[in-house]
Amino acid sequence: MTELPDAEDTGRAARRARRSAHPKPQLQTRHTEGAVLLPDRFALLDRMPGGCIVAEIGVAFGDFTAEILARARPRRLHLIDSWESDRYASGLEQVRMRFAREIAAGTVQIDRGFSTEVLARFDQGYFDWVYFDSDHSYETTAAELALCDRVVARDGLIAGHDFCTGNIIAPVVYGVIPAVHEFCLTRGWRYDAVTLESHGHFSFCLRRLDPAPGRIEQCAGRA
Repeated sequence: MTELPDAEDTGRAARRARRSAHPKPQLQTRHTEGAVLLPDRFALLDRMPGGCIVAEIGVAFGDFTAEILARARPRRLHLIDSWESDRYASGLEQVRMRFAREIAAGTVQIDRGFSTEVLARFDQGYFDWVYFDSDHSYETTAAELALCDRVVARDGLIAGHDFCTGNIIAPVVYGVIPAVHEFCLTRGWRYDAVTLESHGHFSFCLRRLDPAPGRIEQCAGRA
């Protein structure tokens, strides 16, 4: 009698197949030269230009939103999230209550919906920088990056979370690293910074290889 694979073996095989399906782009020195290592994503926020038009893509309960507002002091912060999963369903109302003052003042704007649908609505070069922390799959990350290439200013920045191979507790395979590497190679971006948290869920920041100066310099200083 042939022994059927158990659920653990089946899950392991599915994760292996998923990871094998990801592209394996090879970066060049120009895609990493000049990048800095930072201790955590709070230090990354401290380096981001202040007084800018910013998007946080994947907001959940607004914990990192509070850090963006305190450290980078954006002129306008767009919060993009669908808040549709059971895990984060209560997040929208918490965010509305938590940032009611900033929403009333126009500093914070809630743009509810799936990231790829919402980002597609913005004009070319609208954002000075973005930070995304959405579903971490290769497919979604690649689509988000392609849209950010259009909606982020020529001298703008693209940053994001969970720059790692997966969540070992769940376990879930992430496709952020191959998607970001591929984006740098095909769209002409390079790494500006990478964080090194001990828990292994790193963040990254990208800038174009040939940025057009001027836009970011108009922001009101740094946090």
